[in-house]
Amino acid sequence: MIFGGLGQTLTIRHDSVTRESFMPGVLLGIRKVMRLERVVYGLDRLLFE
Repeated sequence: MIFGGLGQTLTIRHDSVTRESFMPGVLLGIRKVMRLERVVYGLDRLLFE
């Protein structure tokens, strides 16, 4: 994400170097999907319920 004005920038950056960093989110998604009784469209609706 890059913000800036005239002659300046502010950059926010995140790098992931291994797949391990994604595992907490994968496990959370799997656990929530197993409890669903209906169709959900969009990952955001699954994670913020």
